[in-house]
Amino acid sequence: MLEVLQILEAEVNLREETRVAEQARPAVARDEYISQAEDLSDTQQVLRERVDKVIARIHELPDAAANFGKELQLLGAVSQVMSEATDILAQPETGGPAIAAETEAIELLLQSKRINPGGGGGGGASPGGGGGGTTTDSALALVGNGSNEKEAREPRGVTQATGESGSSFPEEFRSGLDEFFNRLDKDFSRQ
Repeated sequence: MLEVLQILEAEVNLREETRVAEQARPAVARDEYISQAEDLSDTQQVLRERVDKVIARIHELPDAAANFGKELQLLGAVSQVMSEATDILAQPETGGPAIAAETEAIELLLQSKRINPGGGGGGGASPGGGGGGTTTDSALALVGNGSNEKEAREPRGVTQATGESGSSFPEEFRSGLDEFFNRLDKDFSRQ
């Protein structure tokens, strides 16, 4: 689950880098643009390989096809879309087709992160029941800002009240991580 969230974060970052490369395209030399697109394509390929490793790890679990069939299908689709995005970026193309493919991969990853961690355990009237996967996030929520040439930023002088050290996860991942750890705590408290 954590690896899928990390891949999701990396894919969101890749899409943002693709947008930046497309916005900078008119201002950079053709060779530099081609090099940037190739680097983006290489990054996309590495992410696809990570998805394939997750798929392989799930297949190693007992009754993987029965218990994680939907997730395996979604991650397989993610791998295929990422392969297409790799090819698009290698053309080189950082415009609409590349961003659309990356967005599709993000949408599929968001669907796969709705894995039911409550399944496969417990007892009582409905063994293995629980969890419904209520995440309704959309990749549109992760659109990102890109760069806006007409943007006017104002320093607001606002600081954190609880300290300024350490890094934190982006807001879009916090709810998923909170839900994951809450369910994990519930599983441990049942034992």
